[in-house]
Amino acid sequence: MSRIFAAILFATLLLNGCKSNVPEGFPAIVPCTVTVTDSDKPLADVFVVMETVPPTANISSAAKTDAQGKAVMQTSQGNFSKEGVPVGKLVMTLAKTPGVEDWKSQDELQKMTMEESMAYFNEKATRSAKLPAIIPKILTDSKNSPLTKDAVAASPIDWSVNVAEFKK
Repeated sequence: MSRIFAAILFATLLLNGCKSNVPEGFPAIVPCTVTVTDSDKPLADVFVVMETVPPTANISSAAKTDAQGKAVMQTSQGNFSKEGVPVGKLVMTLAKTPGVEDWKSQDELQKMTMEESMAYFNEKATRSAKLPAIIPKILTDSKNSPLTKDAVAASPIDWSVNVAEFKK
């Protein structure tokens, strides 16, 4: 549930911008870049979430990887966001849902009736559900994730995660 909250908060911040004043209770943060790969292949569009241990109310740290598998973490409180992660013990989780490519063109999709469109997207969801997970389950749950780190003031973090190391 915390990933969903972080995703909504992150999207809201991107759409609304940031306040210029640091809110009361905003933690000390350090710069943090995360690189996610599967063996030697960068993984794009992975949602990266970091939580403090124990969790800090109303504070979220999240980012999405780019085509090179890199994510620059952002910490948010309300409408305020700043690049970096809170100082202290952190646990990282990753999320990316597999999906099949469209087998119909945009033109074909636009010409479908409502029933045809529903059947197509139901079939796409069924095919996607049969795909193997991109992110190993252990890395998707903050209670079990082995991805932990102590963030220290004035020590930027450059964290690389190879998901292949966690596949069984």
